[in-house]
Amino acid sequence: MTLICLLAALAVELHFKLGSEYRKFGWFAQMREYLADLFIGKAFFDSWLGLGIILLLPAIAINILISVFDTTWLWPIQFILGATILFYSLGPAPLEKSFSSYFQALERGDAEAAYLHLKDQQLFEEAEEPPEQDELIRTTTRLILTESSKRYFGVITWFILLGPVAALFYRLAYVYKDLCADEEFDDHRPLIAQLLHWLDWLPARVTSLMFLLTGDFVNGLYRVQDYLTDFDADNNQLISETGIAALGLEIGVSDTTAKENIDAMAMVKRSIIFYLVIGAIFTILF
Repeated sequence: MTLICLLAALAVELHFKLGSEYRKFGWFAQMREYLADLFIGKAFFDSWLGLGIILLLPAIAINILISVFDTTWLWPIQFILGATILFYSLGPAPLEKSFSSYFQALERGDAEAAYLHLKDQQLFEEAEEPPEQDELIRTTTRLILTESSKRYFGVITWFILLGPVAALFYRLAYVYKDLCADEEFDDHRPLIAQLLHWLDWLPARVTSLMFLLTGDFVNGLYRVQDYLTDFDADNNQLISETGIAALGLEIGVSDTTAKENIDAMAMVKRSIIFYLVIGAIFTILF
């Protein structure tokens, strides 16, 4: 069932490119606002307990819904629920779609427009001036690699290990991080950052391993082997350094064309396919 759900959700996401516009999380923001009003002035709500209530309530509700259909003869409903929740947890948008305008701007020779597109999507940190084109290219390569983990590998990893509820929990954690930043929930911002570090620890290493297996394994492993077992290592740095090494690129040296960005996107696709093969073997054996 796990493998079938993965194939269905990823086919819709990567091949047919349908339905990502339905990934709306306004209900989650409204739920958080309701809980904040309900527990206003309560110290516990600003702690880990409050964060747990916000993130676990939807997960508990989904788990109850799934358990209702947890019988053999209702497997079609289980499949539909599992695939739907997995698809909803991916994203928020296909990686190619998020970077399509960036590539189009570079094809026109307009590096500033490419930069502004990434900034508008909150993919690029605020800067006083647009970076030089070679710096923009390398930063975008890193973004493609790290975003692939947040949008795909993280969700898939938790889905394989713990099912649809875990995949949704992972996505909601990222939604809540953005919500905290936009609406300045200062008490939960350090907590959600710490939670995401641990939620991403295993997926970051899975992502890095997939890049190594679909790219330059020796060069990548040599560069990042010290990161792999470090619990405090920055997950994004691990992913980007591994990916850059697996692409055969030099640290700090970038071209002024989008070729390395295109190569990074292609490696992500290969890695997802390879991960599906690994996932198939895993589900059969366990």
